[in-house]
This record gives sequence, C-alpha cells and structure tokens, in this order.
Amino acid sequence: MDLNLLRTFISVYETGSLTRTAQAMFVTQPSVSHALSRLRRELADDLFVRGGGRMEPTPLAVELYPVFKESVGRIDLAVDSVRSFDPATSTHRFRLALSDLGELGFLPQILKRVSREAPLVEIDVVPMEIELLAEWLTKGSVDAAIASWPIRGAFNSTLLKAEKYVCLLRADYPLSNGAITLEQFAEAGHAIVARTTGHQLPETVMDSLGIVRRATVTVHHFAVLPHIVSECNLVAIAPESMARGWLQKWPLKTAELPFEVPALEVTLHLRTAERESPALAWFQRTVLDALR
Repeated sequence: MDLNLLRTFISVYETGSLTRTAQAMFVTQPSVSHALSRLRRELADDLFVRGGGRMEPTPLAVELYPVFKESVGRIDLAVDSVRSFDPATSTHRFRLALSDLGELGFLPQILKRVSREAPLVEIDVVPMEIELLAEWLTKGSVDAAIASWPIRGAFNSTLLKAEKYVCLLRADYPLSNGAITLEQFAEAGHAIVARTTGHQLPETVMDSLGIVRRATVTVHHFAVLPHIVSECNLVAIAPESMARGWLQKWPLKTAELPFEVPALEVTLHLRTAERESPALAWFQRTVLDALR
C-alpha cells in the first residue's frame, strides 16, 4: 500500500479535518479526498464519516490507527537512520516555515550557507501559519521554523534576537515632539498585518488595554507596508529593524508606540526525531550556524 495513503489516513484521524490535513501535508484538499477514496476502496470501509463538525473515525479506523501510526513511524526512522547523507551530492529537500519578514531577513543568509555546502539541496519555504506551527514541527511536516510568537512542544528552540515594535508613518505625518499620541493612533487609518503571521504581541496588548483601531486594510505580508503607508498615509506597526530599513527607500519615518509592548523575540524552532537523521541534523546545524 502507498505510504502516502497511510500518512493521509493518520493526519485525518488526528486532525478530524480534510482541510487541516491538506495544510499539514502541503497538498490540495481534493488530493486528500482522492487519497481517502482510494483507501476506502482498498479497505472496503468508510473509515471516516462527518459528525459534530469533524471527520469521525469508524470502528475499523480506530482499530487501524495505532497500527498505521507505529508502522509509518518505524519506516521513516529506519530509512533516515541508514540513509547516507553527503551535502556535496545530496538532492534532499528540506522544509522551512517562515513569515514574509523571515524570508526578507533570514532566508538570504540561510540560502548562502546551504548552497555553499550543498549546491543540489532544495529548500521548500512554507508560508507561516502560526496556529499550525507546533503541529507541523511535532509531526515533522517542517524541519525548522523561525517565529516571533511563543511555540510550545517537544522540539528545540534557540532565541535569535529581540527587538521592539514601532509605528511606521509617512514622512510628513504630523507628530507632537516626535511622538504619536494615543488619540492620533486610535483615530488614524491603519494597515494591519494578520495575526496568522505570528506577530500578535501588539494586538494582544491592545486587546488587554481596550485600544480599538480603525482598520483601513488588513494584509498578510509585511513587505507591502512601506508602499501603502507612504501612498495612503496610513499607520502600521512593524519590527524596528525592518522599519528602519524601509526608511532608506521610502518617504517614511518611525515613532514610538503610544503604549508599552514587550520586546519581540525571534526564535528558531527545530523539529526533533526519535532516531538520529544525518540529513536533518546537518540542515538544522547549518541553519543555526548561518543565523548566529
């Protein structure tokens, strides 16, 4: 039986969702449905039925899950442990979860280091979904991730840097003694970056303080902020190092936030394997060395 069918079965069983399985396996939902249909035909059982807003396993699925889970895990570990890994000749593909800020700030350093040692290795950059990240790392859907929101799980984490958030404003935005007041902040139109990127700290603080902004636009990438802030005279919140980089190219300025936000901590998370994988160990070591 195709191992990918078993992986699909395991994910649907654990998530109770075809959509979340598709996200975890980085495939489309029709692909998950097709795989499930093949399994149903081969095993002559529905395996999962809809109920209570999720996919509920049938008695046969409940019986098969621990067997499939252990078998697939043992196969993966056995293959990884015996497979030789030579960076100079390997064509291995690794998965790295990054936000768009991570792509701008860290990916060039990582690619430079990896390509120098392993010119044929491929890196699949997975867009950040902060609510799924712990699951991805735990299940091995990604090999490493760089996030700015605390993630809990059975994986190793290393703090890369800490910095503050600032207000990003158009260069001619009127300020009082170089500061934006809380009243100005609340009344301004805002370009808001979605929380799924992992930059939730300012949002959490504002929620706790009861600060309500006037959202003009919500985006999913920081990279668009300098353009829309400068062209549309909006206010945005961004990490200081990235904002200061934009000042060199755009008619922008920064100001302190009119409320206190704890420092942003950017952390590298590395998934762990039950048995040593030479390829995974090399990749994680190389990423960490590149960012130190």
